[in-house]
Amino acid sequence: MREKLTQTVKQTSLSIVQNEIQAVRRKNISKTGCRVIKDGKIGVAGGLGEVNSEELYARAAQSLDYGIEYDVDISENLQHRTQLDSLKISDSDLCNRISTLLKEIKARHPAFALSNKVNLSHVSLQLENERQLRLEHLDSYLSLSFLIKKQGSTGIMDTFFGLVDRQLDESRVVAAISEIIEAYDNIQPLPCENLPVIIGQSLLTRLFQRDLNGKMLGNKASLFQNQLGKKVFSENFSLQIAGDPVETFGPAFDMEGTITAENLSWLIQNGVITRPYTDKKTARRYGFENTGCADGNYDSVPSLGGANLEIKHSGRTLSELLNGRPGLMVQMASGGDFTPDGQFASPVQVAFLTDGRKLLGRVPEFTIKGSIFDFFGNDFIGLTSDKIYINGNDRMLVTRMAIEKL
Repeated sequence: MREKLTQTVKQTSLSIVQNEIQAVRRKNISKTGCRVIKDGKIGVAGGLGEVNSEELYARAAQSLDYGIEYDVDISENLQHRTQLDSLKISDSDLCNRISTLLKEIKARHPAFALSNKVNLSHVSLQLENERQLRLEHLDSYLSLSFLIKKQGSTGIMDTFFGLVDRQLDESRVVAAISEIIEAYDNIQPLPCENLPVIIGQSLLTRLFQRDLNGKMLGNKASLFQNQLGKKVFSENFSLQIAGDPVETFGPAFDMEGTITAENLSWLIQNGVITRPYTDKKTARRYGFENTGCADGNYDSVPSLGGANLEIKHSGRTLSELLNGRPGLMVQMASGGDFTPDGQFASPVQVAFLTDGRKLLGRVPEFTIKGSIFDFFGNDFIGLTSDKIYINGNDRMLVTRMAIEKL
């Protein structure tokens, strides 16, 4: 059985220094990987640019001699196409619009400078085989990554604004950056009481990336080893493999051609751990269900990668979740980690007070601490239904954690 994967990335990258575009770089890279699967073995070969597929298939067939095991059910009789490439903007127009945006920020906030990158990407991914598998993903999007530095500061950056979007709304970007800068300059004391913590969910769900990995559970090395099927977290806490390309900016299928079924996408439902995330090989080896989380390069054997994890949102906005109280919105928290038993601690370099509608000011640095069984348990408040534009237009996790001054 023969299978082919084709990837194309066209990208224009603007390098920004001190509120000015210093360089423009372009790339157009095509990659093709061919797989031959026979008698429970797999061979793979790949090439860049224009390639002869038959030559790649011949090389892949030869590499079957390496004896790489791949005894899985091949994806078949499935057609799916996602097209999200409606963003139409020329390189010159992009440069002009970003340049105008940077000038506006400089005029409003002359003591602050923006640097780093803006990328315009057009990506495509196709996976097909001889058993009527035809999957395609097309997407175009902008990545804005602005490091914000105050004049006279000794650090590389003081705060930042980052966003991935399928449109360029300059007025909204300028308003968001202005709100961040104004709040950064308005220093407030750290409240004596422990306020709700508002934080990007990936910072705290990364333990699930490690311990709900099918290999970890299959090898009896997971923190949740004896908790499958048990209620461990809050009744209001559910965790799902996100598969919507509109939200994930990735394909609906994995590198083995699996599109995760809705019922298999839930790893935790109403506090109960239901399953680990897996690829085909891991699922078969350990007797789990295949959740479609295979990853890999175009010229490599598919293997279990990470999962796009999304907490089920609460149906309530940030303001509603705070319920009239202020909260601490974490913007920069690096240097933290989990212990093997699920304890988490991290310094917070930049955080803002917020009422759920706007930033009220910046607080001094502090440390957050807690157990995964608490901040997704009794201390869990919810995931916002609204997306917080100043924090990358993502939904934010609201929970309670111990807060200590540095």
